[in-house]
Amino acid sequence: MAKKIIFIHGRAQKPAENDLKVLWYESVSHGLHRDFGDAGQTLFNNVAKEFVYYGNFSNAFLGVPDEDPASRFEALETLKGYTKGQFGKSTYKKVSKAGFLKEALADTFSAVLGKLHLAQPLIAAVAPDMAHYWEEEESYFGSDIRNTLTPRLQAAFDNDDQILLVAHSLGTMISYDNLWKFSHYGEYRHQYGSNKKVDLFITLGSPLSDENVKAKLKGADHAGRKKYPTNIRQWCNIAAEDDYISHDGKLRNDYKDMMKLGMVSGGIRDIHPIYNLNVRNGKSNPHSSIGYLINPQFTEVLHEWLSRPDTPASAND
Repeated sequence: MAKKIIFIHGRAQKPAENDLKVLWYESVSHGLHRDFGDAGQTLFNNVAKEFVYYGNFSNAFLGVPDEDPASRFEALETLKGYTKGQFGKSTYKKVSKAGFLKEALADTFSAVLGKLHLAQPLIAAVAPDMAHYWEEEESYFGSDIRNTLTPRLQAAFDNDDQILLVAHSLGTMISYDNLWKFSHYGEYRHQYGSNKKVDLFITLGSPLSDENVKAKLKGADHAGRKKYPTNIRQWCNIAAEDDYISHDGKLRNDYKDMMKLGMVSGGIRDIHPIYNLNVRNGKSNPHSSIGYLINPQFTEVLHEWLSRPDTPASAND
């Protein structure tokens, strides 16, 4: 048994696996050092961690090569220049003046458009890989990218690790569906089910509160405990101002039945809004993963978890 962090990235074109992993780990490490000094950074350096990568599947579907990471590293260096106190509204207003993908694009995920049967083609236009994730009958894409996470989670459960699962964007959907599988699929539920739990599930820039997304998640057609994963001890959702993917911003009200059923002993917490200061290629990107990972609000939640007493996956709530 050990503490273990499992990271899984989000949608769109991605750099090669090692480049993206370095970007994520550098972002997290810098934030911890900035806010908690050498001791905080050492906690992260010493913890077991895995980076789940499915960019090869995304890039192949989108018909693009591995992205050149140079602009991402340049953006990270700019983010490293901010003090903890600068991650606020006033700084965000300054960096977003250059323009960005507006909150208005969140309409592509709205329940109103869903009722008009317009949401799916519009989602496909704005986030084609996200739409493609749901096309189980026409593609192996969804199952392929879910399977990048499944064996990592299974190994951590088998080792009785204290698991922190950090997911961004489409990665939050992949994570949720995997957790539901371990809870309810016949090949998993007897050995795992609610017997092995993720200690903390952190979702960043997540669309899981969107009505159209919720309708397509695993378990959506069920009721009661069968509708939800049974293996989340605590859930923290972090959403940035103007992030068009997590436009609702709050998950707690959408999954309140999980708490009523006593399925999340540590509760569901929303942190919204935070201010994602990432600027890449001259444009503000409030959905940026590294902008989330380096933000003091995420850093505080992570540091609290790293400082917790050890709690194995099989521990009773």
